[in-house]
Amino acid sequence: MQTFAAMNEAGELKTRYADLLRMAIPISMGTMLQFFVLLTDNFFLARLSEEAINGAGNAGLVYMTLEMIAVGSAAALQIVIARRLGEGRKKEALKTFRSGLLLHGIMGISLMGIGFLLNSGPVNAAIADPGIRFVFTEFFAIRLLGFIPFTALLAFNALYTGTAKTWPILAIGFCSATVNIILDAAWVEGWWGIEAIGATGAAWASFCAESTGFIIALVLTLRVMPEALRPWSLLSWDDLRAWWQLAYPLMGQFLTTVSTWTAFFFFVEKVGSLELKVSHVARNFFMLAFIVTQGMQQTTRTYVSGLLSAGRLADLDRTLRRLVALTFSGIILLCHGYILYPSTLASLFFEDAAGQAAMVKTLHILFLAVCTYAFTGIMLSTIQGSGATKVAFCVELAAVTIYMIVAAALTLVWPKPIWVIWRVELVYFSSIGLGSWLYLRKGTWRLASQPS
Repeated sequence: MQTFAAMNEAGELKTRYADLLRMAIPISMGTMLQFFVLLTDNFFLARLSEEAINGAGNAGLVYMTLEMIAVGSAAALQIVIARRLGEGRKKEALKTFRSGLLLHGIMGISLMGIGFLLNSGPVNAAIADPGIRFVFTEFFAIRLLGFIPFTALLAFNALYTGTAKTWPILAIGFCSATVNIILDAAWVEGWWGIEAIGATGAAWASFCAESTGFIIALVLTLRVMPEALRPWSLLSWDDLRAWWQLAYPLMGQFLTTVSTWTAFFFFVEKVGSLELKVSHVARNFFMLAFIVTQGMQQTTRTYVSGLLSAGRLADLDRTLRRLVALTFSGIILLCHGYILYPSTLASLFFEDAAGQAAMVKTLHILFLAVCTYAFTGIMLSTIQGSGATKVAFCVELAAVTIYMIVAAALTLVWPKPIWVIWRVELVYFSSIGLGSWLYLRKGTWRLASQPS
């Protein structure tokens, strides 16, 4: 295996600021490209109608909710791959990837079947507005085809992040984003003389982009890390059970997180169409913070798992402090506009004064929320990287329970203005921080991944 960018010649993780950034930046850049894809989707859909952006937005949320099962599985693959490398067991690390890729293929087919059943009635029946419901049903019927390529792609991402070799993620993200943006313009609005097919064009564009990403990941891996796919040896049943012990709490955690957020948008839809549009736009702006946190949190999981399994406790605290500092700096860099020039940002999506005013106030709340997330996200990722995924799941369950109670109260029981409703994000991230701190302060997590 080639020497990984964030590792030295002996295969040990390097922990300087530059080394942390060398791993995190490609992940964050890949996420940034996905942000531009989401922004482009919403730009074209918003030009069609309010029903188009709201219906497609809700369909996208349901898609990502189900996909969180695969995201949780991929996070477990990443942790195990990093742990095996830290233990000096490279062959076992690659067996973990191959087994995970096979499981993710089966998982993608299963998720597509579940999505089809949900679209037949239970989910779209929860949408009150008939126009939004119509767009949702048509959009999701196409969107669910992406479960197979995207779920498989997540296994490749786990390989790249687990080995601290993350530049392929940037290459895959760039190609996928380019395909998505071009097809959005062609199929949603009919650029270059191509016949427009409306909101469903965005769904087809996303499917084509995810398929492109999977193909490129396969080709790149065969090119730069062929030993990851050959020979096709898999984990033993005992090793698979050990992986499952890590994976199922992460699956439950990520599924719980995003399904709760999806439920939040369905709650907001009951308040009003303007409130829902503000929330979908706010979701776009939250993705700016996610660009930073996605890279830093995946880096945290790899470094915590790798350093603990190698017994490098002396390097651990210093590395975590650096990760927090980098995360907060990145949040300020990308999200400062929420408080410095929110009116300019709001005017990109709203022409009326009422919509702009609501968006500006919501951005102020969002800034406080993402600053809190900079700290609490690293704390929770530390727990995950140590292997204490059941504890992380319990922290998540407690936080989302509080979140759902407050969200339901502010939307269904005592409906409030949208900028007040979005304060639930502060409640959620603060709860995550408190729960994580209560566990981390005990120090037992430092022993979770020690070499046997």
